[in-house]
Amino acid sequence: NFRQLFAQSVAQATGSKTEDVKVLSTQPQNHGHLDTVVFEASPATLQATQKQAADPESKLARGPLHLLLVAKDVEGGADAEEAKKVAGPSPAMPASPAAANEPEEEPKEAPASNKALDIDTQMPFGQMEPFGREDTAQELTESSIAESNEMVDQLERAEVAEEKRAVFRALTRLRGAAITSFDGVARAQTGNIDEYAKKNSWRKAHPIRHLAQEEADVSKWAFPNADF
Repeated sequence: NFRQLFAQSVAQATGSKTEDVKVLSTQPQNHGHLDTVVFEASPATLQATQKQAADPESKLARGPLHLLLVAKDVEGGADAEEAKKVAGPSPAMPASPAAANEPEEEPKEAPASNKALDIDTQMPFGQMEPFGREDTAQELTESSIAESNEMVDQLERAEVAEEKRAVFRALTRLRGAAITSFDGVARAQTGNIDEYAKKNSWRKAHPIRHLAQEEADVSKWAFPNADF
């Protein structure tokens, strides 16, 4: 029985249980070199089987299904006969009455010795949106350009702010120094004026002739002391 042999071989190669592996159908391909085997198992078993079926040195390929998994250059011969013995009667031609009672939609023929198994497994996450879409790439590109422009603009604004701060600080310090110098000049100037005023007198350099001083001889024009 090919289904039982396949289940036992997969279980031994993957470390799973034989009853967990169920062959649903086998379908020969049009080119005649591959058969599609559809079976049911756990996701881990499906992935391990698919990987080992493609590796001629795997435990599955070197097991009882070796002659069914490894393609031969020449059809027929001793290898083909041995493969028929391993595969057993074709699912379409039952070898026992019990097998004859199975539904007609079961596998139609057994794999030949020169045909490799094509494992038809459903990949997980099949309903997810495909990765690497063009619109997503365009959106990311435009976002990168916009963020880069914003970064350059921010650097420019930061530079302008720093220049304004530095110039304002320099002018403030210059104003402080100028005011201090102006105050010193003003005090020195007023001090010079005070000192000049103390040392120089205009009346000494320019004597004043008072009328009162010229008529200071009161004995000539005023009455003498007398009793009236």
